[in-house]
Amino acid sequence: MQLFWKTSRLASVALLSLVFFACGSETDSSSDEEIEEEEIVLGEVPDGYLFFRDDDTGHLKYIPFMGSIADSGFTLVDSELVDLNMGLDCYHPEVSPDGQWVAFSTSYENSGAASELYVKRIGGTGRPKKLDAASAAIPRWRVLPNGDTVIVYVDDTRVLPSKNIEGDDSEVQRRYEIWKTKGTWMVPFMGGAFGKTKKIASGTFNGGVSEDLTFMVNGAALLMGRHVVYGKDGNVESTLDSIWYDRDQTCNASLSKDGTKRTLFLDMSGTQGIEFAGENYRPHHRILVVDEYGTLIAAVPSPDTSAYDHTEWVGFEDYVVGTLQVGDRTHGQIVLVNMRDSSIVNLVNGGEYWHPNLWVKK
Repeated sequence: MQLFWKTSRLASVALLSLVFFACGSETDSSSDEEIEEEEIVLGEVPDGYLFFRDDDTGHLKYIPFMGSIADSGFTLVDSELVDLNMGLDCYHPEVSPDGQWVAFSTSYENSGAASELYVKRIGGTGRPKKLDAASAAIPRWRVLPNGDTVIVYVDDTRVLPSKNIEGDDSEVQRRYEIWKTKGTWMVPFMGGAFGKTKKIASGTFNGGVSEDLTFMVNGAALLMGRHVVYGKDGNVESTLDSIWYDRDQTCNASLSKDGTKRTLFLDMSGTQGIEFAGENYRPHHRILVVDEYGTLIAAVPSPDTSAYDHTEWVGFEDYVVGTLQVGDRTHGQIVLVNMRDSSIVNLVNGGEYWHPNLWVKK
């Protein structure tokens, strides 16, 4: 594996004392003593983390970095690559807002398999904590308006049919009604422990949910947004589902974390995307962005010889992290994309990598 960075290493970097370790899949709740010990091991949180799945092993790996993304002055701490061998098949890692924890699931978008959801203290030696749920996948951290830190997840990973997959409207409607029997859930995670789970929506919104819970996105295979209106009593008063992008097949939807309610996604060279871009392009050769009403507002091209996959908003300005399908590897490169000027920075190269998550300290 090769690591890349834009500028030279910083002169003085306080490297973390992180270690390689292995543990089984058994989980439990940490005692106060164990949590305190882990905090000592963890030390100071770096300026950011790059997490990803190594698809050759099924492990999560991560790299801390120092410096600022804004001026491209960040440096990957290449000597600190950590391999988390937890005896689990790990997908969709996402770092908590405070940089202390990473959540992940054991299934992925469109797998159709039941999934478990875990949270692991970054740099700690304790076992990962398992959520008590029949199925939980694609975790996304949110900080609610009241200050509570929660994890939003879906209980089913199957997709809604697009016209590329099934063109019969009656079948699409039938599958839509089944999809609405599944759910999107929220669980508090504070003080190193899960709280009580709560179903917040019918249907599985794997693309993300806004922090005020008024907007939700599904991106497999139909791209769809839901607007939610709450009454004065806090209960849902009405919902409106809107199917976007002419029912063409989409994937990798990601709702922005900055309150703008923009959604990025990838497509299979859909008609709307080609018309917006003003030229033909191959599948996954554009990162497309829509506003909260499904109107296209951006189309950022990939390098000519590669295509994007596993794209996610970073949560800092207009940066996106994703993989590139290059060479003889399906997903051999992780890149940082500046959506404002379409520039790309290589982060990691040389493996088979899925689901990158780039966390930046606020």
